[in-house]
Amino acid sequence: MPLSKKWFTSLAASVMLFSSFPVQGLAEGDAAPAVAEQQTDVATGKQFTQAETPVFETTDSTDALQTLPAATEVETFGTEGLFTRILLDGVHRFVKTDQLAAAPTYSKIDSRYTNKSTPLYTTAASETVTTDALPPNTAVDTYGQEGLFTRIKQGTVYQFVLTTDLSATPVYATTGERFVQQKTAVYPTADTNGTALAEYAVNQSVETFGTSGTFTRIKSNGRYAFILTAHLGTTKVTSHSVTGKKYSQRLTPVYPTASATGKPLGTLAQNQHIDIYGVSGDYTRVRLKDTYGFVLTAHLGDLAFFEQTARLYVQSPTPVRQAASSTSPVLAQHQTNTLLTVYGTSGAYSRILFRGQHAFVLTSALAPLKVYAKTDRLYVQASTPIRQAANSSSPILKNHQTNTLLTVYGTSGAYSRILFRGQYAFVLTSALAKTKVFAKTGLRYAAKNTSIFKDTTAKTVLRSIKRAEPIEIYGTSGSFTRVKVGSVYGYMKTTDLVTKKPDLYDVTGTRYVLEDKLVVHPKASLTGKIGTLKKNTALSIYGKSGYYTRVKIGTTFGFVDSSKLGLNKPAARPKVGTVFYVHFDQTPLFSADVAYSRPAAYLTKGTKLIGLKAIDDDFWQVRLPNGTTGYVINPYIGTTKPDMRYTQQAVNRLKTYTVKATTSYFATPASPKSAGLIEQGKRVYPRYRVGNFYVIQSGWSPVYLPVSAVTVTSDTRIAQKNTSRGEKLIQAAAKHLGTPYTWGSQTSANGGFDCSGLIHYATNQAGKYGGRTNVSGYWYGAFFTNRRTTISSGKRSDIVFFENTYTDGPSHIGIMLDNEYFIHAGGSQLQINSIYEPRWREHFLGFKSM
Repeated sequence: MPLSKKWFTSLAASVMLFSSFPVQGLAEGDAAPAVAEQQTDVATGKQFTQAETPVFETTDSTDALQTLPAATEVETFGTEGLFTRILLDGVHRFVKTDQLAAAPTYSKIDSRYTNKSTPLYTTAASETVTTDALPPNTAVDTYGQEGLFTRIKQGTVYQFVLTTDLSATPVYATTGERFVQQKTAVYPTADTNGTALAEYAVNQSVETFGTSGTFTRIKSNGRYAFILTAHLGTTKVTSHSVTGKKYSQRLTPVYPTASATGKPLGTLAQNQHIDIYGVSGDYTRVRLKDTYGFVLTAHLGDLAFFEQTARLYVQSPTPVRQAASSTSPVLAQHQTNTLLTVYGTSGAYSRILFRGQHAFVLTSALAPLKVYAKTDRLYVQASTPIRQAANSSSPILKNHQTNTLLTVYGTSGAYSRILFRGQYAFVLTSALAKTKVFAKTGLRYAAKNTSIFKDTTAKTVLRSIKRAEPIEIYGTSGSFTRVKVGSVYGYMKTTDLVTKKPDLYDVTGTRYVLEDKLVVHPKASLTGKIGTLKKNTALSIYGKSGYYTRVKIGTTFGFVDSSKLGLNKPAARPKVGTVFYVHFDQTPLFSADVAYSRPAAYLTKGTKLIGLKAIDDDFWQVRLPNGTTGYVINPYIGTTKPDMRYTQQAVNRLKTYTVKATTSYFATPASPKSAGLIEQGKRVYPRYRVGNFYVIQSGWSPVYLPVSAVTVTSDTRIAQKNTSRGEKLIQAAAKHLGTPYTWGSQTSANGGFDCSGLIHYATNQAGKYGGRTNVSGYWYGAFFTNRRTTISSGKRSDIVFFENTYTDGPSHIGIMLDNEYFIHAGGSQLQINSIYEPRWREHFLGFKSM
C-alpha cells in the first residue's frame, strides 16, 4: 500500500527521537530499510498524457479507476516508484510515469490545403496570431481541432490556423476558356492510368485552371480533373471527320491549302503518326496544333519508315513477333536459312516486313551467311588452295599452310566447306585429316609398362605398351612425347621413355640367399629349373609374383621362393668359446641336446655362458659360471648382455603383429646400432615385451623390435568360433605362437615344441587323448582318420601333413586354420603359414581329421 502523510509525520518524529541516542551500526547481513521516493502535497509541475492513460487508486492497484485521453494536462505531486501522483477530482491518484511528458503529443487526423494566405497562431485563440503565414495551397497535416481553430505541426512545434482557411483539395485560379478539339476523356489525375470520370464531345467549352505536365486542369462536377492539353484549342473545330492515321515517311511541310503555296504552318517529323481528315487532290488533310493543313499524300504511308540495313539469313527456326518483345504475339515462324531484309533494330530484335506490316525477329537468330552444321575439325596436311567455289576453276583466295586447323561445315563434291574472312570457301577434302602432320624425330623405348594417351590430358588411353617396347617419336608437347598409333598420333609421358632399351624389369631391392642350392624357376611356380643359387649370395630383385621373387641369372629372369631370401646377410655361426648371455627368465637348461624330458634346471636372465659346441641350429652346449655344463636353446641366448632394467611383460599371442615399414631391429633395447632389418608387411611373433620393445626371433636369435614399428590387429583365423574339439585344438596351439622350435619337446615347460610334439600337446588339450608318436605314425596310424591327398580339400581343424622336408616320408605336421593357412612348429618358431607357399606346396602330403 502507498505510504500516507500520517506515516511521514510519525517517521519524522521517530527520527528526531532517535537522533538523541548513539546510532548503532546495522548488524552484518541486515537489510537497510527501504526509502520511499519524494512525495509531497505541493504540486511539482504540469505534464501531458502521451496516449490513453489508465489511472490507479494506489501504486499496487491492478484495476484502473478510469482512463485519461491522450494529451490530457495533469498536475503532478512527486513520484513513487514507477508511478507519478496526480490530483484528480480533488483526490490524489496515480499514473505510470513513462506515460507522461512535458509536452502533449497529438495523433495525425488528416491532410488539408490552405485555400489562401493563412496566418499562424500559437494557441487556439485569435489574440495569439503571429507574423508568419502559409502560402495558398500549402499541404499541412492536421492534429485535431479546438473551437474555430485546427492544430497543425510546424517542425516540432504545434501551432493553429483557422479551420475556415483549410480545404480538402488545393485551390487554383482560372486561366481561361478552351474548346475540346476531339472527343476526349476526363481523368481524376494528370495521367491516363485512372478510370475516366467523363467523356467530352468535340467543341465542348471548358474553364481551365493551369496545366500539369501534358494535361490541363479543369473542373468537372465540382472537383478538379484533367484533360490532355493536346485535345484542347483556343477556337472551336471546323468539323472534319477522322478518316484514318498515317506515318510521315520523311520530314515534310504542312501547307495551309492543298498546294505547295503559302507559308507552311509547320512540318511533320519523319515517322510522325498523325490523324488524317480526308484528301484533296495530291494532298491529305491533317491537323497541326489547332489548324487544319495539307501534306503531300506521297509523303505519307501506312507504316513508319525504316531504311533497309541488311540482308540476313535465319540461323535456326525463329518466331516472327508482332512487336519487339518476347511476350508479343507470334505471327509465324521463319525457317533456317530464310533470307530476310532487315530495317534496323529495336532492342534485341531486328525489324522486318511481314505480310505488309513491320514485324520482329531476334537479332541473335540472324547472320550474313547461311547455316551449315559443323561436321569436323581437320588439319591441313600440305599447303592447299582456298577456292571461292567448290571447283578447280574457281578463283583462289589464299593458300592454307600445313597443320592449319580448319572447322569444316559439310562437303560439296570433292571439297570441304570452311569459313574464310567471314564467307564460306572451299578446300579439297583429300588435303585434310584429323591429326597434325609431324616429322619423325627418333626412336625411344618404354621405361616401364605404361600407356599411350589420346592427348596431353592423359585421360583417354589409346593403348598400353610394355616395358622395353620400341616406339617411334614425333616431337614433344609440354611434358609429353608425341608417338603414332597406326595413323593416329598419341602422347606418352616423356619421363616414361628412355633412349637405351631398358631391362625388362626395374630393380626393387637387394636380398640374400638363406639356403644352399636355391632353385631358380622360369615361372612363378615349382615347375622347371634354370639354375641354382648359393647361400649368402647377394641378389638384385625385380619385384614379386605371389609367393615368388623375380631374380636374374645372367641375362635370364627367373623366380625363387621368397621365404628363402632375406634382407640380412646370414650371420656366421658363433665359434666355440663365444660368451653368451641368457635373455629370458625361466630359460630351460637340458642335460642333452634334445627336449624329450623336462629341463634339468632353469636359468635366470643375464646368466653368463661359455659356448662349447653348436648342435645343429637350435642347441648349444654351454658351461655355466659354476663350471657345470648343459644344453640351451639358441632363441633364449645372445652374444650381447640383456638390459636388466626391464622386466618381461606378457603379450597377447592371439593378435597379429605386422611391421609398418622396413625397419631395424637391435641386439638389446640399449643397442645404438641396427642388428638387421625386417621387411615392411612381415608378420612377427613377439615372445614378450621389454620396455618399448618386442622380443622376437630373427632366425635362431632373440632380437629387439621397437613397439612403435608394429601394427597390432585381431587375427580372425585363430579367433575361437565355438566350443567344439576342433576349436579347442586350434586355441591350444595358437596361445604358444612365437615360442621357439624345440627338438623333441611336447610341452611349453621345455621352452617350445617340435611339430609332432605340438600336435600331441594340442590334441590332449582338446580332449583327444593318446600317446605321442612321430609324423609318420600320425599319418599311417589310426589316431587321425579320413585321409585326403587333394590340396584343396582341407578345412579348419584338419591335421595337415608334409613329406621329405628333412627326411624321407611323412616328416612335418600342422593344424589347418581354414582351407589355406595352418599353424605349426616349423622353421625356428611356432608360426602360421600358407600351404601354397613354395616351401610347403612342394612337400604337401595330405590331410586327416580328428
